[in-house]
Amino acid sequence: MKRFCGLLFLVLGAALSLGACEPDTKSAAPEVYVVRVDGKIDARAAGYVERVVSEAGEAEAVAIELDTPGGSLDHTQRIVEALSNAQETPVITYVSPQGAKAASAGTFIVMASDVAAMAPQTRLGAAAPVTVFGGDIPGTLGEKVTNDAAALIRGLAEAHGRNEEWAEDSVRESASASAEEALDIGVVEYVEPDLESVLDAADGERVEPKGISLDLAGATLVERPPTFKERFGVPLYALVIPAVLVLLVAVGAVLYVLRTSRWRVSTGREGMIGEIGVVRRPVTGGSGGMVFVHGELWGAVPEDPSTAPLEADTEVEIVGFRRSAVVVRPIK
Repeated sequence: MKRFCGLLFLVLGAALSLGACEPDTKSAAPEVYVVRVDGKIDARAAGYVERVVSEAGEAEAVAIELDTPGGSLDHTQRIVEALSNAQETPVITYVSPQGAKAASAGTFIVMASDVAAMAPQTRLGAAAPVTVFGGDIPGTLGEKVTNDAAALIRGLAEAHGRNEEWAEDSVRESASASAEEALDIGVVEYVEPDLESVLDAADGERVEPKGISLDLAGATLVERPPTFKERFGVPLYALVIPAVLVLLVAVGAVLYVLRTSRWRVSTGREGMIGEIGVVRRPVTGGSGGMVFVHGELWGAVPEDPSTAPLEADTEVEIVGFRRSAVVVRPIK
């Protein structure tokens, strides 16, 4: 019987080993990291996009769902560089939801992406540089900034095979286009109702200049939300540490109040009441005496002056105070 059981376990173990060694014929579905940029292009948005793109080594692609009125050219440049330098990771930009826009700085991001798509009833363009107050940049400085922005967006459009003239006009003339117009003039590749449809439409396409063929069929969308710092502009510890310090101070104050209120009676002269002392010099009603208590010698008077003198070495109880002397009575 023991041999049979041993043989049975041996066979089961071998079967399990073979099963474990059997190659997995099912490949995991490709993952697409999803970034949602909804609002102004600033340092927080730039840091968010940079982080997710840098972490997307195992992902098939990064998809940026974009709805922005624009923002800083400096921070837009950071995003453009992150998208362009991700040589192994294609980036898809999808202007959504319906009614959204990729205006001003958002147009640069669309042009820098490997796949450009828009939802119906969206728009992009109006990428002329302006001041922080929304006005034209005057003089030579305005001309320099405009020329630099025009060169950047034209270069991005050329690298990705898009309409270079319209891209430059979006900077110099604030040209804009609806989703359908952008598709017709070759500014974007797809107009689709949702991101999944964009992935299905782009599956198998080869994107330039990275030279990557997209494998997006059945891709799993993996949401990559912003961190606390990327959402609010400060690291979480910058708020937690002061809050903890304030809490500790508050708790310390409460403990101090409780301690002082509880021990107020047990400290000072009042704390001696009820203590036991030893007479060192006889205590009489007329002249008093000396009692050793709490490690000190105290002048002492009897509680009842009519009682017999309390002789030396007599144990007495402290029952009160009278001026600078303790009031004592013999322990019965």
